Amino acid sequence: MKLEQTSAWAGLFYFCSRVRESGKDSQAFITFPEGNGRFINFLHDKVKDKTRLKTIALEIIPNEKGVDVVCLNTETNELKGFHCEKVVFAAPIFTANYLIRDFRANPPAYVKEFQHNAWFVANLFLKDRPKTQFEKDFPFAWDNVLYESPGLGYVNATHQKGIDHGATVLTYYYPMCAEENARAKLFGLGWKELADICLTDLSRAHKDIFELTTRIDIMRWGHAMISPRPNFLWSGAREQAQKSYRDIHFVHSDLSGIALFEEAFYHGLRAAGEILKN
Repeated sequence: MKLEQTSAWAGLFYFCSRVRESGKDSQAFITFPEGNGRFINFLHDKVKDKTRLKTIALEIIPNEKGVDVVCLNTETNELKGFHCEKVVFAAPIFTANYLIRDFRANPPAYVKEFQHNAWFVANLFLKDRPKTQFEKDFPFAWDNVLYESPGLGYVNATHQKGIDHGATVLTYYYPMCAEENARAKLFGLGWKELADICLTDLSRAHKDIFELTTRIDIMRWGHAMISPRPNFLWSGAREQAQKSYRDIHFVHSDLSGIALFEEAFYHGLRAAGEILKN
């Protein structure tokens, strides 16, 4: 997001939340080579016997006896229904209007307050590390931001292996904040156009990026992250969206207005407490 599109409070919170007291060092953080995938795999391992993979929810129907969920097995194309006492809705809030039957007919007004930016993410496979151009160049880091770039920079995805030479993977992020109808425009761009955007941007810092890159995997995300825009965080929309609807409980980082894992974790615990109370 551009500066003028961003809540000043959210910008301050992002950094201030890492320091308990003024003048103190930032709190320690935990990160893994596979990112949040480490958490997902750990949590899945605890419940894998009860997990149904390759199954997506098509419709959620609250009723007097709980909640019915219509699902599709993406391998067999078989439809199946589940009757649930409670449902934890852990998807972005805008999807509730498509999945919850009552919301389709009468969408809550607060849902449209949740806005998301579109972006694409590219994984570049490099056969070697880019060469430095000047003696004063900053060493190849984990998280790298290019000066005055329209992109969000890139992550050296192999940084935590502790090897500073040889092949690596760069994960590059490009938000569509300035464009009108950004999602439609992103959807209309093909692999070649997106690869050109990525490589051209990176070449300003790494002149040899074209010859080093052997493969680029690109994913387009129409609703990548919640946008903490001015007048959204304290509009009341978040508080409304956190309220359970019949036996459906909502958990997602959207509900904090800031896309951080810790916020999603908080809402998961909150919803679990609500369910256990009843």
